[in-house]
Amino acid sequence: MPKSIQFIILICAVSWTIAGVAILLGLHEAKGLIYTVFASGYMLLPAACVILLQIIHKEKPLHHLGLSFRLNGWFLVAGIVPIVTVFLAFGINLLFPDVSFSAGFEGLLPFLTEEQAAAAAEQFAEIPPVVFILAQIVNALIAGYTINAFFALGEEIGWRGYLLKALRGKKLLPVSLLIGIVWGLWHFPLILLGHNYPQHPVAGVGMMVIFCILLTPTMIYIVIKSKSVLTAAIFHGTLNAISGISLLFLVGGNDLTNGITGIAGFAALLLMNLAFCLYDKYFSKENIFTKAIGEY
Repeated sequence: MPKSIQFIILICAVSWTIAGVAILLGLHEAKGLIYTVFASGYMLLPAACVILLQIIHKEKPLHHLGLSFRLNGWFLVAGIVPIVTVFLAFGINLLFPDVSFSAGFEGLLPFLTEEQAAAAAEQFAEIPPVVFILAQIVNALIAGYTINAFFALGEEIGWRGYLLKALRGKKLLPVSLLIGIVWGLWHFPLILLGHNYPQHPVAGVGMMVIFCILLTPTMIYIVIKSKSVLTAAIFHGTLNAISGISLLFLVGGNDLTNGITGIAGFAALLLMNLAFCLYDKYFSKENIFTKAIGEY
């Protein structure tokens, strides 16, 4: 059995079993400290499964996964692109007929308890939106290159590390489709608990798959260009840190339309992929998007 299939079966079986046990023990919504701890641990499961498979195959754990610390310009790109994409999604969102800007932090309500949302709104009420946004960008970059990157690496060792390496020799877009589908479906217990789509948890499962498919091509491209899976962790960690910022200032719409994980975000991700594809074809002229993935 190919290593890619072994990993997909193992990670889904392990993760979904653990999530099922957590739900049976009383985890029933994607809110609060207990969920945050659980979700953080869930992110580390792909790396654990990779290590287990490498031990089974008598390979050196965490070797040959692209864990390179040789810094280059793409490490900076990995932190900037998610922020640009989130704000692009915000701009697209404002074009929707039923969505408007508000500085009242109403967008917090679907994602926090009423008490948490009220406390946050009161805490930030006296801060001008521009100052708040700039502070959040700085915080997102710090988190994206540190603590968030650590937990995101737990995932990325699996998706853009082991699985990507196992699929070498195939073209980038079909590989992105496969990784995106598996990555999205892997989230399904969390989505059903209300993660990212608290208003539409069932429809959210399909939305999450689409989101992960659209997110994957550029992430793979950055990994190949940087020659390091660490850039995927930085990208992922920064995106997690900044993704909620646009939702805070939106009134109208819902979790299927708003933000980076909604329809507005899908449009932004399509534009992001197109921009990198055009860069690849006409500026770098490497044609990574259209040729088979080789060594990197």
